[in-house]
Amino acid sequence: MKRKMFLGVLILTGLVLVTGCSFNVSKYIPSKNPFQNLFKTKAKTVVEKTYNKQEKQPDKSIEEVSLIVNRLIEQTVDQINKGDIASAIKTGEQAYTITTDEPAFQKVSASVYTVSSVKEKLYETLGEAYDYKNHIDRLSKDENVKYVRAARAHFNINPADPFKKHALARVLIETGNLTEGVKLATEVYNSQDKNKDAIDTYGWGLYLNGERKEAYDVYKTFWNQSETLIQMYHSAVVLEEYDKALGLIIYKGCESVANNLMVNKGNINNLSAQSYINKISSDSKKAADRLLIGGTGVDAQFKSDALAGLIQAIAKL
Repeated sequence: MKRKMFLGVLILTGLVLVTGCSFNVSKYIPSKNPFQNLFKTKAKTVVEKTYNKQEKQPDKSIEEVSLIVNRLIEQTVDQINKGDIASAIKTGEQAYTITTDEPAFQKVSASVYTVSSVKEKLYETLGEAYDYKNHIDRLSKDENVKYVRAARAHFNINPADPFKKHALARVLIETGNLTEGVKLATEVYNSQDKNKDAIDTYGWGLYLNGERKEAYDVYKTFWNQSETLIQMYHSAVVLEEYDKALGLIIYKGCESVANNLMVNKGNINNLSAQSYINKISSDSKKAADRLLIGGTGVDAQFKSDALAGLIQAIAKL
């Protein structure tokens, strides 16, 4: 009887001990399978999900990509005409991104690069937007870099094309890359492909590069052959240093040409062009007033004979 009672007490004591200690033991017993995470797939990040989503998309055809870029080009042109240069540059840069080997567009960039006509139109349009901004409001350092980059891309379509070489030279000169710009401008100037634009770019490059006398020698025989308002204005700026009377006359001529261009059919619906024309007109008037205050006179007969025909002939900015 005592033996049975002893066994009962022993069993009860054991149960109490086990029950009382169970919370301590459970700490050391894994609640889950310790091997279950070894082969568990790691959750994908947002970037990985996006990348995989793009990776699964089929390549766009040449026609599809060309359509996208052409629509952006049309939008850029529309924004230029509305005078919204900032938006035009932004839209043009979006199109440029599509035509380059950016990671997000690797699968379509090769197709775009086979369509030279699309690239050519894009680079010219984007360059036009940067050109307006540069002359109306000046470019930032970053915009300068992107302007040159677009000009180089345009040139690289066909480096043997003298017109593309001239276009690159002009952009380099306008953005302060004078050493390379004047070198390229000189090559075109000394070639059989020299035209009025090439003469102006060469002379203007010399002037900005500090070669004032050499620039004067170019413009003293070129000014009355000007085909654009810009060429005429550059002539006045360079010539006034050596011949203030002639500079004054040409500045006055620039004002008259600007008035004509403001009502030109090609500029009426282009607010960016109107802003550029207004800028040249305003700068010309300020320069003319400065010379007049300084005592420079104007030969009315010379002005009538030399400028009348030129003013009427110039029909381009």
